[in-house]
Amino acid sequence: MAKLIGKELPEDAFALLKPGDFSSKRNRVVQIITVNPNGWPDAGMLSYADIVAKDKKTLRLATWGDGECASDLRHNGKLAVLVIDHDMAYYVKGIAEEIKESGDRLKDINQEGGDSPLAFFRVRVEQVFEDRVPTARVLSGVTFEGSEIEDRTHQQVLKKLLEL
Repeated sequence: MAKLIGKELPEDAFALLKPGDFSSKRNRVVQIITVNPNGWPDAGMLSYADIVAKDKKTLRLATWGDGECASDLRHNGKLAVLVIDHDMAYYVKGIAEEIKESGDRLKDINQEGGDSPLAFFRVRVEQVFEDRVPTARVLSGVTFEGSEIEDRTHQQVLKKLLEL
């Protein structure tokens, strides 16, 4: 059972999400859940290059600007970020607002293989839940294998997120 532990990222989650050595997180995923206008959850996956912690109470993230998650965030701003990785499972609830002054038109390859514009969001951390039991340990999170194109795009996105 998940337990509320506060209103800011714990040190291990912050260390994982703060800017730094991306190569060690290159093929790992952070999952997000948004709420659509009908009240249903929409799920998405972000690379660790698509989400960074500016501090323990503020995240920046990038997602497809024409996708369900971006639309949901524009509609109500409600978001859960699932930071599930080696020896940790945190559910971070927050309120997102689009950073409209991002100023450029970065694109990412969408599920159909075409280009989608990216949208950038500032997330205010509201609640953090820890899901940990003494009899079971998380060994890893979700991983993926990306192409060189994916790597180049993630490097551009990460650079932009660090500028915001």
